[in-house]
Amino acid sequence: MKTGNNHRHNICLSRMGITFKRIFMSILALSLAFNIYATNTPNQFSDDVIRIAVVTDVEGSWSESVGQGALVAAEMALDDIGGKVGDYAVEIQLIDHKHKKGEEASALAKRLIDDGFDVITELSGSSTAIPIYKYANRKKIVTIVVGAGSSSLTNKNCSKTGFHWSFDTYALSKGLTKTIASNKDGGKWYFIGLDGFVQPSAADAKPFIESNGGKILGIKGFPWKSGKTNFKPEIEKAKNMGATVIAIANAGSESVAAVRQIHESGLFVEEGSIVSLLTLLQDIRQLGLYSSRGLQFVSPFYWNYDNVTKEFSKRFLARHGSAPSSAQAAMYSSVFHYLRSVKRSGTDDGIKVARMMKSLPIDKNDPFARNAYVRTDGRMVHDMYLVEVKSPEETTEAWDYLKLIDIIPGEDAFRPLEESECPFISN
Repeated sequence: MKTGNNHRHNICLSRMGITFKRIFMSILALSLAFNIYATNTPNQFSDDVIRIAVVTDVEGSWSESVGQGALVAAEMALDDIGGKVGDYAVEIQLIDHKHKKGEEASALAKRLIDDGFDVITELSGSSTAIPIYKYANRKKIVTIVVGAGSSSLTNKNCSKTGFHWSFDTYALSKGLTKTIASNKDGGKWYFIGLDGFVQPSAADAKPFIESNGGKILGIKGFPWKSGKTNFKPEIEKAKNMGATVIAIANAGSESVAAVRQIHESGLFVEEGSIVSLLTLLQDIRQLGLYSSRGLQFVSPFYWNYDNVTKEFSKRFLARHGSAPSSAQAAMYSSVFHYLRSVKRSGTDDGIKVARMMKSLPIDKNDPFARNAYVRTDGRMVHDMYLVEVKSPEETTEAWDYLKLIDIIPGEDAFRPLEESECPFISN
């Protein structure tokens, strides 16, 4: 009996040994597999810092509307998200694009990417924005355009990592011309403005003008040139051709000079006859209410709209010394949404972050946008506002320049997705 018991005992020990060995080998295999996975899996962040390039007009004619204020807005967004993303620091750098175009703009984009920037944003001026946007997006770098207007950015030039955050020529032209044309039996329009802005603006406005019985008599474009101030020949030509509406497709000091000279000429004094495709708060401050009163335009933002916009603008004013322009408010919104998306996706990979930016709802307390969401093509859809510049008598406080005429829902303002030429939408 003893021998049998010992034999059975030895068998049990032997089987237990085999079991323990199997368990040990399984644990070892899992450990090795985990180590191999950990070794071969790339770091979710390219380095220890998330780098944001604010590429803008620092010293030129648009610097008041973007410039240093764009950097302030981006820094406010970083502060509001906690100063970093998880354990990762965030660096924001201001870069003056000096209105570079073509290959020079592409070379700037290459340098920024080589320097390790994870996102390129702002990009005032379509002739500068488009080549940077194209190059960066070929490299799968998130690019968020704020201050350029070309609607091609999320149309034929769309990209899976590219975004257009504020206005575009389609929304500005449709909202303004549809309203003005319907009140003036279509009207006879003459467009004056920057090359790369005035042509697409007129093209986007044309169907809405013509559908109301109006027509475009002429389009006068000129290359960007700092200090351009003499628009009198174009103004007189427009009047001599019989134009009843003169549309300014400028920005910054060029826009200010054109509107002032139209008022001084006395040629277009009828209400609604002078319209601006792009007017920012700082432009009105330079013009003064006497020269700009009655000017109508479409704006994506106004600081005095509600309590949320007022609170944000009060903070911005304290840091920068002026109320935010629509472009500066859009900078805050875009950087805040980008950082939220990086945090939520756990990576700075351009494709993954862009996918998160399109799926993540816009923050409910976003001061820039109302009824907003990011579309598949990268277009941030939001309400737009038809506004008119107040008279001096109507103004009650500093920076209180505008009165709201109409709210244009985002779905009505921006080009419908089904009309898009974006190459990857159909897929």
